[in-house]
Amino acid sequence: MLQFANFCPEKTALTAPCSSMFDSRESQLRYEAYSRLQAAAVAFGESCSLPIPEIVAIGGQSDGKSSLLEAFLGFRFNVREVEMGTRRPLIVQMKHDPDALEPRCRLQDEDSEEYGPAIMPETAVADTIMKRTQEHLHQLGDASVSNKPIVMKAEYAYCPNLTIIDTPGFVLKGRNGEADSTPDDILQMVKEQAAPSHRLILFLQQSSVEWASSLWLRVVQELDPQFQRTVSQPSCSDPMPAP
Repeated sequence: MLQFANFCPEKTALTAPCSSMFDSRESQLRYEAYSRLQAAAVAFGESCSLPIPEIVAIGGQSDGKSSLLEAFLGFRFNVREVEMGTRRPLIVQMKHDPDALEPRCRLQDEDSEEYGPAIMPETAVADTIMKRTQEHLHQLGDASVSNKPIVMKAEYAYCPNLTIIDTPGFVLKGRNGEADSTPDDILQMVKEQAAPSHRLILFLQQSSVEWASSLWLRVVQELDPQFQRTVSQPSCSDPMPAP
């Protein structure tokens, strides 16, 4: 299992291109090959049977998963303010497009592989996701959560070709008015998303919590007993300042 230094959202540059990502020509060629495969997988959607590596972000509520997602994307759309990650998984298919100087985000239709129009501006993405989530949960009889993912394609000049899945945060108890089964529903939902062997598990936890004392370590151990595809990432609790 790998473990990185603390991730602090307020200290992470969201819009700078990663021009110095590679330390050798071999590493650059390897990434370019992966990038082409990832772009092809996104283009073909669910009809593509090639198990391209993906990242699944898991952790407790408010452990920084959504902030990390924004750092990968290269722009902010205020996902933390609407807490859409607590209701449905969000699969973000990033596509590097050097001509897209402004982010282009489109949501996949609920019942087809077609994508809707670009959401403009990008700060409206969170509201659009929240509205779709509320409508879907209402159709389920005002359920608290749903394991049906929201799929978003994001094209931007400053994001990599990468698929990352933002999962609902683990909770010990549902909020007022929520079903008693909400913690277990979220747990099973996360396990479902992290189970495929081609998905890298990115486990986030507050930097103030000792690794051995983590409440959710057992979940990681169940999914990846030998920690062969798990990365642990401590995160800071300080919120990102408003732009």
